[in-house]
Amino acid sequence: MTTPALAPDGTERDTGWQPPFSRVDTHVHPRLRVYSAGNFGEVAPERLSPMSWSLVGRPMELGTRRFIGRVLGHPRWTTGSTYVFTGYLGLRPYHNLTAYCHVAEEVVLTEPQDVTEAYFEGVQPPPPSDVERVMGWRKVMVGPRMLTELLRLRTRNARLEQQVFAFEQDVRDAAAAGGLDWRLGEFTARGKRLLEIAWEVHITCTSGAVAAEVVRRKVTDRLVPHADSVAGWLREPAELPWTRLFGLGPMADGPAGFLDKVFYEVADQHLPWAEYAVRPLAKPMEGNGGPAEVSPREALIGMRGALRGRAVDASVLFLGDMMSVREQSKSLAMRLLHVHRTLARELARARGVADADWPYLSMDELSGPAVPDPVEIDRRRESCAEALGLVMPDYLDLRPGASPDAVPRRRPTGVSPGVFEGTAIGVEDMPTEDGVVLVCESADANIMPILPFVGAVVTARGSQYSHVAILCREMGVPAVVSHPLASDIAPGRRVHVNGDTGEVRILD
Repeated sequence: MTTPALAPDGTERDTGWQPPFSRVDTHVHPRLRVYSAGNFGEVAPERLSPMSWSLVGRPMELGTRRFIGRVLGHPRWTTGSTYVFTGYLGLRPYHNLTAYCHVAEEVVLTEPQDVTEAYFEGVQPPPPSDVERVMGWRKVMVGPRMLTELLRLRTRNARLEQQVFAFEQDVRDAAAAGGLDWRLGEFTARGKRLLEIAWEVHITCTSGAVAAEVVRRKVTDRLVPHADSVAGWLREPAELPWTRLFGLGPMADGPAGFLDKVFYEVADQHLPWAEYAVRPLAKPMEGNGGPAEVSPREALIGMRGALRGRAVDASVLFLGDMMSVREQSKSLAMRLLHVHRTLARELARARGVADADWPYLSMDELSGPAVPDPVEIDRRRESCAEALGLVMPDYLDLRPGASPDAVPRRRPTGVSPGVFEGTAIGVEDMPTEDGVVLVCESADANIMPILPFVGAVVTARGSQYSHVAILCREMGVPAVVSHPLASDIAPGRRVHVNGDTGEVRILD
């Protein structure tokens, strides 16, 4: 790829733009070479410190390999030292879009377009890869294996939540008793394992939601007249963790302490990483917001015949359960990252690493037998400064001969049904009147405190199963994601939002 990039001083570089872009980049996969920021681009800081990448990207990669390996029968292309499903390029986290689309081709009923609709803003899938295909009896077993994995999720997540709570309490108690130093090795090993499990459960739910949506669509298309017109009401998640966690916010040293911190970035108090951190919103507002007691989904199912109603309900609840566990596993991963803020700082102190230096190390390096010397850390700092001067796009097609201008078009999508007109506010604003529309670049669970008090949401980034989409459906708030007007709507403008069709109009 030979597109020019911006140097740190803002001028255009004449040299070719080829990975690696920094000293800490992961290697580009030799055969799966189309990357997308995807869901990372919506919820994570645009750039992550090497330490944070080691706590997010590495365990996510390992968890995805284990899950996909079990489902597909451990094909060779999911192994090796090169990252397969994630990438860290120019200090920006990416998903390997080619790899995920290849998995969709291997699972019965799903297609690459289902993946891009769910998590990659509806872009056109990349060309098929040339890695090996699942054949014979292994192909027959893909569906049953996938179902087995999904049916275990609720139990696995419940067990994980207990382990995370015990881990948080043990670290807190050790710190209060002044005995954290001599247990750092134990806590680091436990935290590493728990993070791998949390990200594995999260990615399994993420993949399972795609399959569950396909099943839901096929069932409702057959049993519900004009199913497309009510599809938004049939993606209603089961109970989500965020309302409960925000309610626990006032509890001292409780499990909701992480909500006041930046998601994904553990070096959020260090420059330059603090400049990319997405800060949490204000505390929850007082008031009576929330979805109706009887949802349109329940009303629709009640109007079907008994047998048809049960079939539709089963497919919808299965999808809702995937969304619920996905959000719960993410909250557990964020809680674990919050604990690692303490562990990384204390490990650095115990190993004689300067406080300004540990963000440039991985957790394995910081806790390993030999910490990189100051010369190597300085080299990384210089390399990271150069990489931060590059404009890393959302979409990277690194195939030989690929056109540098072949950037797929995002498709605006209505993700939570309903129609609303109101005055636009930004993500940093608090609603001061009824009838406002929250307009922002992207959003995560940090908007949960104000969702009951807005009439609609419009974002410039997002997909059908983005976290903001799931939250809006849970709260009954109309929402449109990936809409280009979101970048142009100034606070105070009157806006029309149609969460069914994806239409957004400025009224004045």
